[in-house]
Amino acid sequence: MRAVLLRVLKRLFQRVLLGPVLDQAAQLAFYTVLALAPFLLVLTSLATLLPEASTVFSLLGRARLFLPEEAWSLVAQVVQDLLERRSGNFLTVGLVVALWSASRAANSLRGTLNAQHGLRDGRPWLRQQALAIGLTVVGAALLLLTAGALLLGSNVTAALVKLLDVSPGARTTAWLVFRWPVICTCLMALAALSFRMLPDVKPRAAPVLGGAAVTALLFVAATRVLVFYASHMAGFGPTYGALAGGVALLLWAWLSAIAFVVGGEVVATFPAAPRRPLA
Repeated sequence: MRAVLLRVLKRLFQRVLLGPVLDQAAQLAFYTVLALAPFLLVLTSLATLLPEASTVFSLLGRARLFLPEEAWSLVAQVVQDLLERRSGNFLTVGLVVALWSASRAANSLRGTLNAQHGLRDGRPWLRQQALAIGLTVVGAALLLLTAGALLLGSNVTAALVKLLDVSPGARTTAWLVFRWPVICTCLMALAALSFRMLPDVKPRAAPVLGGAAVTALLFVAATRVLVFYASHMAGFGPTYGALAGGVALLLWAWLSAIAFVVGGEVVATFPAAPRRPLA
């Protein structure tokens, strides 16, 4: 166990501090920001069965936990605009284009994961794109499911506290305990699917779960530090002015990308079987 841990730490040191991880994360962050609006269109389209826009905002509002206020304002404006322009034609023709555009971030992650394993993707192009699109849809569904679970958990916790007649402080404590396992489980599921399906190899289950756990912990820690800085320190407004929202969103995307790329490096530390038989 100690030897395995040392091997992982050695690779992370070489690849993160001395290697390409930060640059790879910057590339992935760029595609993530470009894909954000189409992804939100997919997200709001999946939520079309919800009766009112306020319900959509209640669900997506859970993301404020990990977004600086300036970045959340941009996201909320995009969602509001999408809900106002929502129509039958827009959600059929536009959704196909949005799915393709939103999947570019997953496609970029696919290339990064393959590079970490030291190979080029040999699968047919259509299969590569289908995997990226499928992961995008699954990611949107997981996000909505997690947001719904957090919203339901908040309501259930409030009802139990009222029923049991305990103090508001107990409700806050119970909610803090409940929400983090839900969030980390969603992140681990998305990361594990990414590490297992996107690269053209078959990594073992243990490294995939380990890399997914690292991704979840890094994402939560990095984004919460960013939110704390934006809320309690100078924030982005005094330095960047009108560009504050865009800069905050780009920095958030970069930190999130680092979490996924580092998790992929953990998985790539261990040998994996090729998906295609060797010639």
